[in-house]
Amino acid sequence: MEPFSLPLSENAVITGLRTPAFPDPLPKDTPLIVAIHGGGYSSGYYNATPKYSAGPYSKFLRVPFLALDRPGYKGSTAIPPPIPNESTYLQEEGEYLHYEILPAIWKAYSEEYGISSIVVLAHSLSVPMTVVAAASHSYNARKTQPAQNKSTSSQMTPEQPAASEHHSPSSFPKAQAYPLAGIILSGYGTSINHETMSRMQPFLEHHGDRLKFPAEIKDDVMLNKSSPGVADPEIFEKTEELNTDVGLAELVDSNEGTWGVWRHQYMPYVRCPVLYNLAGEDNLWAVNGETLSAFADSFVASARIESGIVPGAAHCMELSRFSKGWYARVFGWAVECGVGHGLGKS
Repeated sequence: MEPFSLPLSENAVITGLRTPAFPDPLPKDTPLIVAIHGGGYSSGYYNATPKYSAGPYSKFLRVPFLALDRPGYKGSTAIPPPIPNESTYLQEEGEYLHYEILPAIWKAYSEEYGISSIVVLAHSLSVPMTVVAAASHSYNARKTQPAQNKSTSSQMTPEQPAASEHHSPSSFPKAQAYPLAGIILSGYGTSINHETMSRMQPFLEHHGDRLKFPAEIKDDVMLNKSSPGVADPEIFEKTEELNTDVGLAELVDSNEGTWGVWRHQYMPYVRCPVLYNLAGEDNLWAVNGETLSAFADSFVASARIESGIVPGAAHCMELSRFSKGWYARVFGWAVECGVGHGLGKS
């Protein structure tokens, strides 16, 4: 993969990694997969080593792949302050993704790649922002009235997802500028694993607005290092290189106290296809049939919803021995979404 940097409005930029364009035209209705990392990582999460990278799958299947650095990570500009009182960090990040980042990616690369749509791949803390963007896209694509403030959410219809006034269609006129064919979500659930959080809490209390988890915590929480065989030694050797600081606001926003925000104010308004998977041995979330269903069943308006638990997998499936199977599914499902979108079936 090669680095990229795209200008946004207000002198902001978004950075990341992407696969080069193919020399020959792509098959009709090929999508671009836009991958978004979780907390404490960057775009390099999707290109950790030659073995643990989306690049080979992109090349073999001829599906372009772009991994961005979330706002505030690496070279990407943080979302413009302040966060409105009626909103949260991850909600604002989701609206920024919809109104700024994805339109810029589509404008810059759709013609170069020869793609027909975008499928977003989101892991962990990027799941909420992706849900917000998908709900906003479903609404905006139908050219209805501007989304209302969260204070009026009790009056919402399926064409009216919540949105703050800070990032609105009037603020970002590029709102209609990309076709979304589907979203792929993993590493985010409905109930925090309290045992893990109790171990992490003392560390969280002694840092400022941003913090960087020590390698030993990261390895155990993200890849179950205490359970041999889940990940290869070469990945643990990359922990320090892949590790980045994470905003405290993201972590606070992702706790189960905000689950109702996503479940009631955004997820019911997502209309595109959704693939949702939980890792069976995820140390961050309570994983069982009940939590899986609670999340997946909230996408009541989705054109297609598939969900499941991957037994034995750790939180970061892309970095584990499950990587090959997961990437194969991601790319195959994205192609299905792209073709379905082209046929008007999603």
